[in-house]
Amino acid sequence: MTRRLTSALGAAALICAALPAAAESWHFTIIAGHPPLTKGVSSLSSFFVPEVSRRVAELGHEITWTEAYAGAVAPPTGVLEAVESGVAEFGYVPHLFEGDKLPLEQITYVTPFGSDDLIRVMAVIGRLHAELPEMDAAWADHNQKVPAPVGVDTYHFVTKFPISRVSDLDGRKIGTAGLALNWLKGVDATPVASSLPDFYNAMATGLIDGIMTFESAIAPYKFHEVAPYITKINFGAQYASALTVNLDTWKALPEDVRQVIQEVADEYRDRAAAAYKAGGEASLAKAAAEGAIITQLPEEERRAYALRLPNIAREWAAALDAQGKPGSRVLETYMRLSREAGIVHARDWAAQ
Repeated sequence: MTRRLTSALGAAALICAALPAAAESWHFTIIAGHPPLTKGVSSLSSFFVPEVSRRVAELGHEITWTEAYAGAVAPPTGVLEAVESGVAEFGYVPHLFEGDKLPLEQITYVTPFGSDDLIRVMAVIGRLHAELPEMDAAWADHNQKVPAPVGVDTYHFVTKFPISRVSDLDGRKIGTAGLALNWLKGVDATPVASSLPDFYNAMATGLIDGIMTFESAIAPYKFHEVAPYITKINFGAQYASALTVNLDTWKALPEDVRQVIQEVADEYRDRAAAAYKAGGEASLAKAAAEGAIITQLPEEERRAYALRLPNIAREWAAALDAQGKPGSRVLETYMRLSREAGIVHARDWAAQ
């Protein structure tokens, strides 16, 4: 009798162990200040959100979403705070606007004239985060984790006037965002801080004479309608944003759900990069078909431009070092990883 009872209890225990964990459900809000015209945002809606829900459903759980893009919850400069406070669980944070709070993430913006291969650049960023834990720690200070860094395709000039040499920029007012403003330090142009949603009207009203922006934004935002000259200079693909998750939310999720979200985020990073690359090519083709005049700045002019700049990377690194942050280590590691990935910059920004 005792043996039978023991056997029965053992069998019951095995059956219970084989049963899946109790089904759970979550409702998340995911936000962006930019509209789905931005490839990183459209890839959230078309891939990340539905794919996370599908794979979590295979585990027996359910995730539903509220998607709030185009500033419905927060403008581009407010997404970091919204996710930090828990107003939203996930966010598309354009950290190029957060240079004071996330200075280490600005690394590509202080090392321009690199590669236009966004997928390769983002792979370098992934390795940089893996080597230097201080990168992720800065996000944790804002109660967030980064499942996926997000880049944008290479930057060019879009202007109301033609550019055939660097001196053509003299006396002009050029709009751009974040530390990309430093790319005008080597020329006699006036940098004007602005952002994608404001560029069109700023050029149309004469507030600025042109912009520096990435290829895939040109036709969707119709910048060529008011500034028909597109000068390809290739400032390089940039690490501009990140898909983040509220850290309290992340820690409360079961391990298998966290694993699914991270796997989908890894795929989202590469899909977004591919979308930006394809979008850049399509954007330039559409702009040209609609009358834009596209020219290529000669390589010697591009290199001369890079060499005219002060060493903005070393200046940035020294300022962070003085604050006790690893500015020089981030710069030197990034340049080393870039070389190892076959990325050639027009100048060595780590040189003293």
